[in-house]
Amino acid sequence: MTNHELVEFERMSPEEVLAARRRAAVVFLPVGPLEWHGPHLPLGTDGLAAHHVAVLVARQTGGVVLPTMFVGTDSLRPRGREPQGLGALGVDTDQPVVGMDFPTFPVKSLYYHETVLGAVIRETVRLLKREPWALIVVINGHGGPNHKRMLQRIAQEESLSSSAEVLYAQGWVLDEGWDPGHADRFEASIMMALERDLVHIDRLPARDAPLVYRDFGVVNGAAFDGQPSEGFAVPEHADPRLSSPEVGRALVDAAVRNLVEMVQNRMAQTAGTAAHATSAQQ
Repeated sequence: MTNHELVEFERMSPEEVLAARRRAAVVFLPVGPLEWHGPHLPLGTDGLAAHHVAVLVARQTGGVVLPTMFVGTDSLRPRGREPQGLGALGVDTDQPVVGMDFPTFPVKSLYYHETVLGAVIRETVRLLKREPWALIVVINGHGGPNHKRMLQRIAQEESLSSSAEVLYAQGWVLDEGWDPGHADRFEASIMMALERDLVHIDRLPARDAPLVYRDFGVVNGAAFDGQPSEGFAVPEHADPRLSSPEVGRALVDAAVRNLVEMVQNRMAQTAGTAAHATSAQQ
């Protein structure tokens, strides 16, 4: 396949979908919520990244990519300093806070209740299973723990009930030395590489001003684990003002390599199982 091969399902004719499926019976489903990602990144960051990664993978493995499902969920944050807690993010409020919807943010995230997320994704997977796809790959771009658990559960359960395997995959790779958080250098660099025109680092304050979690919604990964940085501000290594498209491209390339290997291995296993079953019937 070429780097410009048409793989987006919604842009393909039935004949093109059938031809793609004959070459490789795999379909990718990118998933991510519409969520606050600071003043400098688009609300669709998670889903946009998952979409781009899925397209890049499909152009190497074959198959098609469904339109991104901009649905997702996140948890109600407890008040303490434990992992995922408000206290670890420097937020002091009596208002309930779900995910990154801090009280002062002017635009709210569109978080679905996790049961709705589960119903929507499961139904989509089941619709896909009416067709002879051998592998359905759910590519997730969001880090909410309950969001990930729901998608993983769907993949496991739906793989048991038909010949099509459903595979859950993250749209990123946790390289050594990175502390992936939210709207930080990690995500901003990736978006610079994929959607440069949608990244607005100039909407953040000058470099000498701290990026306090509660004021911007930019958070390093350790804070989500209950280990905030001094002043509840993003440390230098995670500062999105140090983002670059070169770093983002390296991270995207690593994610694509990982997923291509994963998908190709699963497709080979599926082909081997089918061949064995055919041989046993003869």
